[in-house]
Amino acid sequence: MNYQYNIVTDKENKENRRNREKEHKEREHRETKNERRKQNKQDDIITEIKEVPVTVARKVPHDLLESLGNAGLPRATIAASKEFPKGTPGRPTNKTLLQQHVEFFDTDHDNIIHPVDTWKGFRKVGFSIPFSVFATSFIHIGLAYPSQESWIPFLGNPLFKIYVKRINKDKHGSDSESYDTEGRFVPEKFEEIFSKYDRDNKGGLNFSDIVRMIRGNSNAFDPFGWASTSFEWGSLYLLCAQDGIITKEDTRTCFDGTLFFRMAESEENRQKGIGINAILKNLKEEKEE
Repeated sequence: MNYQYNIVTDKENKENRRNREKEHKEREHRETKNERRKQNKQDDIITEIKEVPVTVARKVPHDLLESLGNAGLPRATIAASKEFPKGTPGRPTNKTLLQQHVEFFDTDHDNIIHPVDTWKGFRKVGFSIPFSVFATSFIHIGLAYPSQESWIPFLGNPLFKIYVKRINKDKHGSDSESYDTEGRFVPEKFEEIFSKYDRDNKGGLNFSDIVRMIRGNSNAFDPFGWASTSFEWGSLYLLCAQDGIITKEDTRTCFDGTLFFRMAESEENRQKGIGINAILKNLKEEKEE
């Protein structure tokens, strides 16, 4: 009896296994068909017309569906790109991307960035004293007020502190729109930076590309946005451009803030006398991992 029961049980298990495998294959087939259908619909969409040259010069990315799915859907906690669809491993899951972007400067983790915190951060990554003074002044004069809770200027915030919990209020115009107004990350907008302005597919942006991008993203009557965008991209260029090019990956990690930690470590090693070749080798190994 037990022998017969075991035979029946084995048959049932095999049958269930075959049914599950069949269902899995059918589901994969349906998903593949849906993806192809979506891709075909995308291919039919007109994104450029020769009568308007700017639409031809600034191309939008068409190859994001396979790696990123809905690339226009904002990611709250990861900086996803075509090459890194899951973002940087180990990043916080309780902070928006914009909050992660400034995490390096909030060294005591009190969700408040004082001017002295920004000063120390710029010095840690290797900027000069004059530039750090200018950067600290520009950032806190421009961004302290929007992040405070009171609508009355400087009420309870005479020291120009930036409040990380309300950092989304510091989003300005004339930018790439890679951050949305809630501080989330929009992969599609990030990919557009390079599809539009890295025209020779070198994997990054040179100074001329950055100038074209700033002009291309400029909104009308937005002097603060123009100045802020120019300052941000200019600082990034000074910080990490190699052979005159900011790589796509350095740009992505700037958005999630990990670039600052890496550059601070490089600067610390440089001050300790470790050779630049060893630093670049370590950075390359980290990226490969």
